[in-house]
Amino acid sequence: MKITSLLGKKAVRALGIAESFILELPRSIFCGVVYRSDGLLERVIIDEATVGGDDATDTIVRIFRRLNRSDIHIMMIDGCILSWYNILDLYRIYEETKIPILSIVFEDIEGDVEKAIVKLFPPDKAKIKLEMFRKLPEPVRIILRSGDVIYVRVVGIERSARLLRSIISRFIRDGKRPEPIRIAKHVASAVLEHRRSTMQYLEHL
Repeated sequence: MKITSLLGKKAVRALGIAESFILELPRSIFCGVVYRSDGLLERVIIDEATVGGDDATDTIVRIFRRLNRSDIHIMMIDGCILSWYNILDLYRIYEETKIPILSIVFEDIEGDVEKAIVKLFPPDKAKIKLEMFRKLPEPVRIILRSGDVIYVRVVGIERSARLLRSIISRFIRDGKRPEPIRIAKHVASAVLEHRRSTMQYLEHL
């Protein structure tokens, strides 16, 4: 899909996905929000993945399918190494959803991921995670109009920093995080905090 076809739309509809986790809990919280570039929040969905697992891709595909919508123009994901090295397969997400994928990193691109994987996981599991990490597309460095720098891995659209900046900027209200991701992150964090508080309460009964 040519991203230029999205620039002329009055309202671009994005599925924003973010997650929140703590190592003390085995499951991370994923949130998907459907958000229009004219400021309308249409839907919120909660799901889960395994902390340190390999099922984050399945979770994102499941969120998309649960929406049962054909009017989403683009997907924005908060990173691609989630829930303690639960690494996404961006190509499979695109194959399953048929919509352009933007995986956005808001800080300097990930450090020495490969060394961390080898150190933290047994050899068989580390091998799987290394293969998934090496499969990720190279990031595109984008300088936003605010001067902030972000890094975007894309599948299903052109690797043009200018065009990607134009699309992402339509969703930014403040700072450098587009609203679909910012809202999804806040919701996921709130749900995770509620779950942790509930578990702590039950443990003290």
